[in-house]
Amino acid sequence: MDLATIERLMQMLENSTLNELEVSENGMRIRLAKTATRNGGAPPSPSLRRDTPEAMAAAEIAALMALPEIAETDEAVIVAGLSGTFYRAPAPGAEPYAQEGDLIEEGQTLALIEAMKMLNPVEATRGGRIAAILVGDGEPVTPGMPLILLARD
Repeated sequence: MDLATIERLMQMLENSTLNELEVSENGMRIRLAKTATRNGGAPPSPSLRRDTPEAMAAAEIAALMALPEIAETDEAVIVAGLSGTFYRAPAPGAEPYAQEGDLIEEGQTLALIEAMKMLNPVEATRGGRIAAILVGDGEPVTPGMPLILLARD
């Protein structure tokens, strides 16, 4: 799944009455969810429609599932699988696991996400070259958030 696909799914979710969306493709899973407003309120309520909410949600899911196939690209996005803090190195002051421009292999640890005092590895979903690291060291991440962009080498 490439960044353009993820952005398209984000737009579709934003413009729908759904509050969350989960998509799996080629072994990669992404979950997108609308968040509460800054003042702690609920997500914006959908405009009134003649159909029931259940019928509208079912229709929107059907429309999302009918998306045309998106051409395979030479890029892949590694996304966060859980909420936590993103770390590029195994310890403060240590060398990062990987840097932009590095050639990496599938399954290689690229970073860590700390969640509830547990360090969870962020692994490469395929081999290639790191085109961009999209999150800074020590920044918070949420499930489905793009972390690293890989290019085929």
